Amino acid sequence: MLVLAHRGMGKGRYENTLKSFKEGLGHGAHGIETDVRLTRDGAVILCHDATLKRTMGLETVVAEQTLGELDSMGLVGEDGLTTLEELYRTLPDDKYFDVEIKAPEAVPGVIDIVRKFDALDRTMFSSFHHECLGAFRKAFGDKTMIAPIIDREVLKEGAEEFLDETVKRYRPFALNLNKELFNYMGLEKGREMLEKFRAEGVRISLWTLNDPELFSQVRDVCDYLITDRSDIMMQFCRNH
Repeated sequence: MLVLAHRGMGKGRYENTLKSFKEGLGHGAHGIETDVRLTRDGAVILCHDATLKRTMGLETVVAEQTLGELDSMGLVGEDGLTTLEELYRTLPDDKYFDVEIKAPEAVPGVIDIVRKFDALDRTMFSSFHHECLGAFRKAFGDKTMIAPIIDREVLKEGAEEFLDETVKRYRPFALNLNKELFNYMGLEKGREMLEKFRAEGVRISLWTLNDPELFSQVRDVCDYLITDRSDIMMQFCRNH
């Protein structure tokens, strides 16, 4: 089971920055989860939202700026915006990456970067835009680690049927699931469902799980834990 630092140390001003990722890994996380979009000149940049309003208080639309323009605004750096290429270049090459595709147009650039760093065996590709994940399999082959992200579909009736169809359609390496599924369907039923898919060879990734008590109840049916609190979760792993 791998612990992945969600945007580094989670949501906020320094999310998806080198500073945040280094801190998350410094607590012992096995890897990171990050979000990618494209700048106007085609740089694959790490950013969850389409704008910088929430994180930096700016109305700037990332896709409307070039990387150079963002840099000239003083927004690029250790505690600011950075690129996926810089992340692979900077972080240790034994760390695992979960690259979430926020903008499907970023897919070709992500493929080029993963090839450049020969990082396929340590990179999982995830997205809410499930169709775009097929491009990674086409580029890298059937064993490519793709992971459709599932949110509210597991928080309502018919969740298992929806996941069955997703597995049948995409043949994913993993299912990237909202941990709130346990609140909706109950711990026992949720565990049974995840055990079923793992028995079929599908890994399970849970987000965003920051509660050691819940983790202790589901860790044996979880292959990847995406967390804002790698400090707390790694300490729990060491102690248990």
